[in-house]
Amino acid sequence: MYAPQILTAPITPIPADSVPDGSSQSIWEWGYDGVEVGIWECSPCDTASPPGDFDEAMVMVAGRATIDHDDGAFDLAPGTVWVTPRQWPSTWHVHQTIRKMYVIDHRPGGKAPAGYLANAHHMALESPTPRADALDGHPMEASASLWNHNGIDVGVWEATPGSFTAKRDGYDEVFVGLSGTATLTCTDGMRFDLGPGSVLFTPAGFQGRWDVSATFRKAYVIIRRA
Repeated sequence: MYAPQILTAPITPIPADSVPDGSSQSIWEWGYDGVEVGIWECSPCDTASPPGDFDEAMVMVAGRATIDHDDGAFDLAPGTVWVTPRQWPSTWHVHQTIRKMYVIDHRPGGKAPAGYLANAHHMALESPTPRADALDGHPMEASASLWNHNGIDVGVWEATPGSFTAKRDGYDEVFVGLSGTATLTCTDGMRFDLGPGSVLFTPAGFQGRWDVSATFRKAYVIIRRA
């Protein structure tokens, strides 16, 4: 799954008779083994979201919305990253047409608190450390985790210019580029050009190379394999 720009990625309208609140919704979805990954868009509406037996991690890229829950309200805007855990009923108030990247995990898991980050662009990260596997230059990386439960890790990662290896040992990852530019090249030669708004899914076992040309920041969702 690769979209050079999530804001313009083509998505399929959901039939109107499947949308009870009268909003206009569209979706692009891909999945496997109880996990769904996709892009969702919804026009202004107010709609109840009943509790479900799944965790959902999301990255907002366009629009404005508020989610009301018994524990309080989440204000959503471009750059917001949040996680709603299983059995978490809420009401959505979509003020401006929203678009988000999402990961829904239906695999078994226990209850956990919700996670909310107002703006991933400005999230403070841990102190940068040098990449031990540098191939060119002196790249540094830093990250911070927002939510880590039930085999799902959600957070923000950043790397400075340079080249280093890329591996996915025992986990999948999908991310949205927030700033900077980079290229991720697979060992088979397939190349993904990345920048703000790029979406890429890399599966467990993936191997390749990062080439960061301008400090690259991403909001990521790691899906650990059982």
